[in-house]
Parts: sequence; structure tokens; C-alpha cells
Amino acid sequence: MSTPNLIARHPEDIAFYSHGISDKLLSIPGHNFLASSDGSLLVIITATAVDVYDGHGTTKITSIPEPSVILTSLSPNKGYLVTCTKPKKDEQGQPGTNLKVWSLPDGTAVQAVPQKQVSKDHWPAIHWAGDDSAFAHCVTNTAHIYGKEDGFSSYRKLMIKGVTGLSLSPAASGPALTKLAAFIPESKGAPASAGVYDWSGSGHSEPQPVVRKSFFRTQGAQMLWNKTGSAVLVLAFTDFDVTNQSYYGEQKLHYLPSDPAKSDKACTVDLKEGPVHDVQWSATGDYFAVVAGFIPSKVMLYDANCKPVYDFGSGPYNTIRWNPFGRFLAVAGFGNLPGDIIFYDKKASGTCKQMGAVRCPAVTAEWSPDGRHLLTATTAPRLRVDNGYKVFTYYGQQVSTQSFPTLYEAAWLPAPPGTFQDRPQSPSRLTASASGSSAGQGPATAAVPAPRAAGYVPPHLRGTGGAAAAAAVKPQFSLAFDSSDKPGRVSSRPQSAKPQVPGAEFVGKPAGGGNSSGGAAKGRVKKADDRSNPTTTGTVGAFSYPPAPCRGGANASPAAKEESDDRTAAGEKQAVPEGSAESAIDVTADAGGASAAGPEEPAKRIRALQKKLRQVTDLKEKLQKEGGKNITPEQQVKLSGEAALVSELAALGVSQQ
Repeated sequence: MSTPNLIARHPEDIAFYSHGISDKLLSIPGHNFLASSDGSLLVIITATAVDVYDGHGTTKITSIPEPSVILTSLSPNKGYLVTCTKPKKDEQGQPGTNLKVWSLPDGTAVQAVPQKQVSKDHWPAIHWAGDDSAFAHCVTNTAHIYGKEDGFSSYRKLMIKGVTGLSLSPAASGPALTKLAAFIPESKGAPASAGVYDWSGSGHSEPQPVVRKSFFRTQGAQMLWNKTGSAVLVLAFTDFDVTNQSYYGEQKLHYLPSDPAKSDKACTVDLKEGPVHDVQWSATGDYFAVVAGFIPSKVMLYDANCKPVYDFGSGPYNTIRWNPFGRFLAVAGFGNLPGDIIFYDKKASGTCKQMGAVRCPAVTAEWSPDGRHLLTATTAPRLRVDNGYKVFTYYGQQVSTQSFPTLYEAAWLPAPPGTFQDRPQSPSRLTASASGSSAGQGPATAAVPAPRAAGYVPPHLRGTGGAAAAAAVKPQFSLAFDSSDKPGRVSSRPQSAKPQVPGAEFVGKPAGGGNSSGGAAKGRVKKADDRSNPTTTGTVGAFSYPPAPCRGGANASPAAKEESDDRTAAGEKQAVPEGSAESAIDVTADAGGASAAGPEEPAKRIRALQKKLRQVTDLKEKLQKEGGKNITPEQQVKLSGEAALVSELAALGVSQQ
């Protein structure tokens, strides 16, 4: 008889399979199952009890008479089982104890507490220390810490105001063993926060976080520890996106180290704009991968210190799966996406090399315990048709498939530690990949969509060279892929911009090297208006400016230019208040004369001359009311220039009445 290595959940039973063999090897009545991480225990949930079997389901170890169980979990060392039923009230009308902790293998209850909120999104509700020495349960504004020394019969209060979620470090030893991550949502205008606390019993009932990060626009969070407990990722989310860019809310990813000496490293992970589809720590805890952003989403690899290491590029992806040794990585796009799966080999330096690719629309994906096969499954209720599973090698070659009328779940049976060793790619596989043979490149081409049918060709082009040209045109735009986003290793020291003094303006090219900035050009115009000698060339900072133009611009009449020369010879300077109408008109005229490469537009010049004539008329009326007293030299110059303005207008074909 073959050894089973796959387990599947059907409407009527839990069945065992061996990939490549279609017949059931074993069947156990039940509607759900849970396997321990080392493969030593298998929990089968029935309508009336919870049965505990050995890893292959052949021997029943114990049976716990707890009916209507909907959720279960195991402690890290498999010494305790947690069950949860729907909330209910007891005979006195008080909340019943629907969350229970059972000792294994004897199946005796060691603790029972009420749990109001029961859902997969908030499970597990009991959080264990890495060595099974304690567990924590979150209640209002408090975390209850139960210890093994008294058989979990009493608890110690850890006051964390506003806490709604927590998670204990999975580290089995060391300083990280006693670390706890807690999430506090927004309240009364205060931001949400996530913090790392020490629950070791230092005597403080209201401990302060050793590391803390605050953020807004968050309703809940999922906390993901790495294996060593050195860091925790906080996936914060809200159901409503205030930017109206997504119907599915907003997500942000935050990084918190557990070491207080590295508290300054806490940060928000810089990701592509859009939702965070998936984030996964590697099995060794030294890297994590994130797929985020609007499609085409971007996939990035970070080290344990949250430094970007490798950029996988963009594509139609929303799922990441590491193999049990942290060597191979699968990036896939399931759900409404085409189902492309790309297989990568992560090198020790963090560089990732693509091994193959395949297209397989599915719902779930999971690596085998040997780390060299990937199981994909199409399950109900996500899809009611084409239910079944497929098994692929680590480079994308399909090795088995199995179809079912209805399949709720498919998974690998875990193996005891040490059963399999971490192995790199096979030498034959490396040789085939290096030579570029079809055996090495075949799976990679499977992810490329099939060629489309030839496009429509108008009747008058059919049978001619135009038909071939029309058929040869391929669309360059794609919603699924970004051709400009190339994968590659992220530089550890990105080149930053040169430091600048805060508030300083950017200085453009020097004189003769091109156009300067707009601010410098305006400054030159203003200074040119204030210079006493318009024929002198000066400098402003690193720039040189041309001689100041004559009043009236490049097309001014000889009389106007002569008038300007007379004013210059006399050392006169117009003192026009900055911001006045006269100043604005003169500056416009000077700017036009300084920058115009050819003759000014007649219509624009006519409007400028007419405006100056109106100013002269207004000045005459003002002086007439005052009796001609206190007339300034500047006003005399303006009045004497009236004839020149009229003659220039006449030359442009405009007569003044």
C-alpha cells in the first residue's frame, strides 16, 4: 500500500491520497480537519466530538466530547488543543464558556473562557508562547496571561488600553520568547498604533511598549512574526478607502523589530500604491516577500531588517508561497487573475533566479514538505466547477492531477522534522536551464498567453501586402504587465541627490548654457528696470544678463529711444511703486523687449501703446485738478513722450481722436 501524502476535505468525509494515485487510500467521517506542523497528530472534527488521530489517521488517540466545534488550533509543541463553538448564554443568562483549552493526549479541559467574537479573521483567539509555557487571551483593554506553572488555572493582567488584537512571539528561547505584539485601533481622534511588549512578569501591570509605531486610517491589523521572533510585520487595514481608489478598503504594511535597541528601525514599508495582496515570511525568518499595488502589482523581497533586496518586477500576481526551507519561492495570481505561477530560486545573496513558470488557474497553493513540489487546488465554494488538485515540480512541470465533484480543501500531510533535507536544484535541471534547451525553458513559456486570432482586415486590404502589415501589428499596451518595470537586485546604497541648503532655489545652467529658472528671469527683469545705465552688462549670482532694453521694446520709435537716452544721460530713474499698474506695464514691455527674438506682434504692441496713452491722459487730468503744482521730473518725462506714442500708433495704422 502506498503511503498517503495528501489529505482532502469532501462534503461527506476526510480522504487520504497519494499524488499520482486516483483512489482513496483512507477515509474518515468528518467535516473538517487540522494537522500538526510535525505530522504527529491529526484532528478530525465531527458534529458530536473532536477526534485526535496519529499523523496518518490510522489510530485514534483520544476523543473530546465537544459538539458543534467550528474552529480549532494546536499549541506549538502539540501539547494542547483549543476549540471554539458559537457564542451562547448559560442558564443564568451570562455568556457561556465557548472557548476551551484541552490537554493532550488525555483530552482533559484545563481552561474555559467566553469569546464573543468568533470568526476566521480573528482566529486563533488563544496565542501561545513558543515553548507552550504560557498563552494569552485578549479581553477589553487587557491581555490575560496564563502560565503553565499552575496548570493555566489563573492569569496575570497586562493592561494595554484599547487593545483589540495581540500575538505572542513564536521564538522557543532567548529574549524574543517573552515578546508580545499588540494592536490598538483609532479612538477619539488618536491614531492607531502597534507595539511590542515584554510579558515576562517584571511586576508592571501597565507595561510600556519597547517598540511602537503609530498610523492613521486603520480599523484592524494582522500581526505576522518571523520564526526567530526578531521582527513582526503589522498588516493594517480599513474597510473604507478615503481616496476612493478601491472598493475593498485600504491596507498598509508596517515593520517593527522586537529589540528595543533597534526601535528606530520601525517603519512603514514603502510599497507600490494600492492594496497589499499578500505578505509572507520565509521559513527561516531571514526574508519576507510582499506583493502589493494595483494590477500589475509589484513583488519585492526584503531582508529581516526591512531593507529591499530584490525586485521581481510587476505582473498579474496576488499570492506568494515559500517552500519549507526558504529556498524556493512561488509567485502566483489566483482568483480573478489568469493563474500564472512563476518559480524562483533565492540565492544566499538574496538574488532570485527564475526556474520556470506555468499557467494554472486555482484557488490555493501549498508547497510539499520536501520543498520540491507545489500543490494547487480549485475548491468550493469559491468555484463550484472543475474542482480538484494538481501537483507541479519546483520548476513548473505537472506530475499529477485529480478531479472531484466537490472539493472543499486539499493539503499536504506534514512530515516530521528531519525527514527531508534542503536541496538545491538538481544538476541536470541546472544544465538544461543553462543550455536553454526546451526541457529547461518549456515550463516558462507556458505562462505566456496563447496567440490571439488575427485582427480584422478591411476588405480593400485583403489579399494585398496591407493585410500582412495589419496582421503584423501587435498591441503594445497591457493591463497585466508593465514592460518598463524590469526585475533585478536592489542596490544596497542607492545614489541620493546632492545635499542642498533647505529653502535654497535650484540654480540652473550658467550663462550661455541654456535657459535659467523662472525666478531668476523675473529677478533679472526687475533689476534691469532699476539700473541707471541700461547699456551695462552685469551678473546676478552665477548668471549674466543682457543690457537693459530701451523703453518701448525692440520696435520703439527713434523719438522714444532718443527720449530714453536723454533720461539716462541726465541720471534719471523712474521710481514706480512695485506692484502698481505702471510698474506692471513697464516690466511687461521690458520683458518683451529683452526676450523677443523678432518683431513684436502688432496687436499686442498697439494695446501696450494705448494703455500708456491712457496713463498720460489720466496724469493730465490729475495735474489739471491740482493746478499743475508739484509736478515731478518723472511725470514731465511721461508727458513729453505723448507725441512719440501717438506717432508710433499712427505708424501702426491707429489714429487717435
